[in-house]
Amino acid sequence: MEITWYFDLVDPLSYLMAREVDAVEAAGTAAVRRIPVELRPPPAPLTTPDDPFWAPRWEEARRLAGGGLAVPGLVPRSTKAHELLLHAAEHGLEDAARRALFRAFHAEGRDIGRIDVLVEIAEALGLDRTEAKAVLDVDRHTERVRALAAEARAGGVSSVPALSTGSGVLEGFHNRDAIGTFVSST
Repeated sequence: MEITWYFDLVDPLSYLMAREVDAVEAAGTAAVRRIPVELRPPPAPLTTPDDPFWAPRWEEARRLAGGGLAVPGLVPRSTKAHELLLHAAEHGLEDAARRALFRAFHAEGRDIGRIDVLVEIAEALGLDRTEAKAVLDVDRHTERVRALAAEARAGGVSSVPALSTGSGVLEGFHNRDAIGTFVSST
C-alpha cells in the first residue's frame, strides 16, 4: 500500500515523525510518498517558537524527543527549503536533501529560510552551487510547492504532519505502531 506523508521542514513534529515514517517504509508496511507543505505560508507573519501557534508543537516535540532539538530564535518560512527539496529530487537526492534540511534546522539550529544556507546544504549534497542558487533565486519550484499544498488541502489535510491513504487522513505526530495500525485499517 502507498501512503502519502505531508510534512514541513521547520515543524518539530514533522522532524520527529520522519524517523517513524522511514521505519514503517523500511519494514515494508507501506511505500511512502513524501510531500512538503508549509504550515504557516505568507501572509502569516514570521514568528518565534513561543508564538501561540508554535509553542504547543515545540513543547510536545521536546517531550517526545527528550532533548536534542535546537530551538530556533525565529521560525523561518520553509518555501525555499521545500523548493531546494524539489530541486534535489530532480537529481535523485530527495531523501538525502530532506534528511540534511531537517538536521540543519532541528539539530544544528541553522536558518533554512536563508538562500545562502540552502546553497551551502545543496553544495554539501553534491549539487552545483551556482545552479542551486539560481533555482532558488528565480523561484523555479514555487508554483509546484503551492500546488502540493493545494493537493494536501484537497485531500483533507488541514495540518502537518499528516498521513493519507486516499481513504483516510491521520494528522499529528504518530509513532510507527500507530502508523501501522492506520495503514492496516484503511
